[in-house]
Amino acid sequence: MDLNKLREQLIIDEGQVNEIYNDHLGYATFGIGHLILEGDPEYGLEVGTPVSEDRVIACFEKDVEIVIGDCKKLH
Repeated sequence: MDLNKLREQLIIDEGQVNEIYNDHLGYATFGIGHLILEGDPEYGLEVGTPVSEDRVIACFEKDVEIVIGDCKKLH
């Protein structure tokens, strides 16, 4: 799988925000829909806090890895 192509398409479809924002359910999020979890260094930071492009990409790649792993478990 080409992660760069997947990332580019998701940015077209969903957008990318390089700061913390609340998603439509009110959860702290950034990047390409990365839900901020308790273990993330961004946990507890204020909405509007900038997040680097490198961090956004790293979280995207980790999120994809998790989803692929979950799919393999279901298969």
